[in-house]
Amino acid sequence: MLTDESRGRTTPTLITLVVLGLLLMTFHVRLDGGGVVGVMRSGAQAIISPIQEAAAFGVNPVVDLVDSLSNVASLREENLALRAQLAEREADLVGLQDQMARLETFEQLYDLGDAGTELPRTVANVIGSPDFLDGALIIDKGATDGIAPGQPVIDSQGYVVGSVHEVTSGTATVVPIVVGSSGVQVIVGDQKGVLMPQVGSELMRLEVFGARDPVLVNDRVLTSAGSVSFPVGLAVGRVVEDAAPVSDSLTTTVQPFADPDTLRLVIVLAWPPDPISASDQGIVEPVEEGTTTTTTGSTTTEGDG
Repeated sequence: MLTDESRGRTTPTLITLVVLGLLLMTFHVRLDGGGVVGVMRSGAQAIISPIQEAAAFGVNPVVDLVDSLSNVASLREENLALRAQLAEREADLVGLQDQMARLETFEQLYDLGDAGTELPRTVANVIGSPDFLDGALIIDKGATDGIAPGQPVIDSQGYVVGSVHEVTSGTATVVPIVVGSSGVQVIVGDQKGVLMPQVGSELMRLEVFGARDPVLVNDRVLTSAGSVSFPVGLAVGRVVEDAAPVSDSLTTTVQPFADPDTLRLVIVLAWPPDPISASDQGIVEPVEEGTTTTTTGSTTTEGDG
């Protein structure tokens, strides 16, 4: 327990220590040259610095995330713009390829030398493609262009496509031989036959009656003089299966040369579909089995015609 005497000695000592501390602090401040404000600023910075670091640790990732999202949105817009430009360029390329295909087709027309192409002909664009209903083609030429029902249609290679079925003033419907209701009179080598369509198949069935020799793969099938639908000698297709005669008849399959699904241009031949008009035009006219009559004379000859 402190006595009055000890308490009296303690008070001066405490005052002395406080004054000494103030003197030392003042001396330290003067040595640093920062002043009291500087010391307070340093103390405050020491206290605030950890708080700033913690805030930066939490805020900086958020700022980076916002910047990243902004960059992603910008990249997405640029990507969409580039895709639109790519689509335009692809459309231009398709148009150019189409023009090149047409140019190539027209170039082929000038060199076309197959049988029947010396006839007057009309070049037409295919504006309607085959469908699952009837497989007919629609072309952009019609009665005003001299197109008539029954006229034969070939492609730019001179291969048989089909024949005109219906005509309007500005368009016509072409029925390909692969879906037609009637066959095509053809020859393979020196043997006559009939080429018939097969439902659901791009191949056609070849039937040769009175067959004497076999037919082989890749033998060419041509239109015969017995046809009233096509001029003689037009290329139709090629044999895809070897076949030998059985009881004087022969059956095999033929791949037509013309593919209606890929046609862009066709050629309509001004060839009469009836024997009377054919006779007037100097075309071979079939009369009866084994004989033919031509307009070059009144003589009847034996053979294929």
